[in-house]
Amino acid sequence: MEVLTGSRSLEVLRALGSLMDQGLVALDTDGRVIFATTSACSMLGQPELPEGATLSEIGVDYRVSRIVDLARRSGRWEERPVALRNRELMVRAVAPDDDIDIDMLLLIRDDTRMRRLERIRSDFVSNVSHELRTPVTAVRLMAETLENGGLEDPVAAADFVRRIGLEAAHMAQMVEELLELSTIESGLRPIFQVRVAADTVLASVDRLRPLAESKGVDMHVTVEAGTPDIYGDPARLGQVVRNLVHNAIKFTPRGGRIDVSTAAGTIGRVLLRCADTGIGIAPSDVPRIFERFWKADSSRQRDGEGSGLGLAIVRHVVEAHGGKVAVVSEPRRGTAFTVDLPAAPDSS
Repeated sequence: MEVLTGSRSLEVLRALGSLMDQGLVALDTDGRVIFATTSACSMLGQPELPEGATLSEIGVDYRVSRIVDLARRSGRWEERPVALRNRELMVRAVAPDDDIDIDMLLLIRDDTRMRRLERIRSDFVSNVSHELRTPVTAVRLMAETLENGGLEDPVAAADFVRRIGLEAAHMAQMVEELLELSTIESGLRPIFQVRVAADTVLASVDRLRPLAESKGVDMHVTVEAGTPDIYGDPARLGQVVRNLVHNAIKFTPRGGRIDVSTAAGTIGRVLLRCADTGIGIAPSDVPRIFERFWKADSSRQRDGEGSGLGLAIVRHVVEAHGGKVAVVSEPRRGTAFTVDLPAAPDSS
């Protein structure tokens, strides 16, 4: 068996460090850097970790040095999370067993993405529970009322049955949209991109005209001259339009107006726009409207309307097409969504 000398061990550690996803820093007995991998420098927010300098001299966050001190005093490894420059790191300090000049090794792992996914999962469970609690409780209470003599009042019974149906429809919509989001994100149902005319995409608006008319909202659809064909999935693009228009109808009061249009964008792009004269969105809410289950405070009061998933589906479908969606809104003045999509090749 080959016996590794101090210099040979350093060579091996350097080679391993270059292959690791984690950052690696070696320190001597004085806490000075012996070597550091490029990934370690990046994670610690430093252009470099020069050999011979201490972590404090370099300007590394004091919490990293504290972990080293704890490991040295305890005589064992220490591991602590460190939130640093929009990153969530896990820093472990450990003394190597080999009799070499390295006093301490720092292993640095970037857990930012994992922590973010954990928060998303936690928020998702919390939001689903919140959204289902209200309709489930309402259905249970109305069913108990009917069982306890409510059926003897035909008018009240009919109203309860109608409301149970509405709550059940709301839950069914939520389940369908959750499955839709899951399917899009997993890639199990691919996007079939073909040449589709802009007016074909906007034809899906016709399904919502009766709803707009019942609310007294005027709706106009325009395909501007020179609009190229879109390169995308007709069914999915129709879903994007319907979700945007349905959202606009929901938050546009009687006597308001909704304009749905398409136009040529930059070279090779098509713009789809849905603008309304509705209640608008508060500036603080705008950055979050495409999140799952997000509802502005004003919309949370609108009992039974929407699942908070429609705009999340819009964003995912648009991005799956290689497009992007933007929103501009002003409270009490209205909201305008603009979707930028690829034009069909050689489309004029």
